[in-house]
Amino acid sequence: MEKMLKGQVAIITGATSGMGEAVARLFAAEGAAVILGGRSENKGETLAAQLNSQGKTARYYAPLDVTNPESIAALVAATIAEFGKIDILACFAGKTFDGDDIDPQTAYAATFDSNMTGTYNTVFSVIPHMKAKKSGKVIICSSNGAFNPTTPAYTYHMAKAACESLTVNLAMELAPLGIRVNCIKPGPIRTSFWDELASGDDLENLLDGIAHHEVPMGRIGTADDIAGPTLWLASDLSAYVTGLCLYVGGGIGYIYSHPQSFLLGKTPTGNNT
Repeated sequence: MEKMLKGQVAIITGATSGMGEAVARLFAAEGAAVILGGRSENKGETLAAQLNSQGKTARYYAPLDVTNPESIAALVAATIAEFGKIDILACFAGKTFDGDDIDPQTAYAATFDSNMTGTYNTVFSVIPHMKAKKSGKVIICSSNGAFNPTTPAYTYHMAKAACESLTVNLAMELAPLGIRVNCIKPGPIRTSFWDELASGDDLENLLDGIAHHEVPMGRIGTADDIAGPTLWLASDLSAYVTGLCLYVGGGIGYIYSHPQSFLLGKTPTGNNT
């Protein structure tokens, strides 16, 4: 098959690690010019140089902070200045602050800024350019945990639930303009997200419990497991799909599995009234 994204320009946020990096690598391999958005200048420049040395097209203009509207605007402006268009936006920037040594209110604000407000501001910085040419694909990253949690991460999951609402509202507005908006809902994927919740043997036991008691396929996912479905949503193979919130979690969300792993061996509190 011909490269599915040949000639297209894609901005990927969160592209310097985890799922965003895997998406950037796959998009570049499929012919897209990838604009790498991420905080780590060293990782961004290293990844761009690596992809370019392989004959692909990648740019890392400057560190991206999605909590700063000026930082987002600078990335979008640099992309338009060099390439003249934005065909694809894949929003994978985000993090949980649940395990950080900061007070709860600070963690709450930081989590919403990084995951919800940052996604909102990024999307609405790009959408005007897609509207101008009446085409484009937007892929937003939520989380299985927004409505089907495997472990409690209250603020993070609340912020991700808002991203799903953004997806369907945007899809409704933009469909007549030829712009498709869809959402990836990752299940348990092995990224640095989990490092905020546990470490060492505790982390391995948590992931093992989730894999064997909740995931019908019986394993924790990888970043590459997310990249493939994201490519499908960015390509013409999904040309008649918009407003979809797609579970990518080894059967989580679609197939009944055992009770949530964080309750195993514990006695639930409260009542069922």
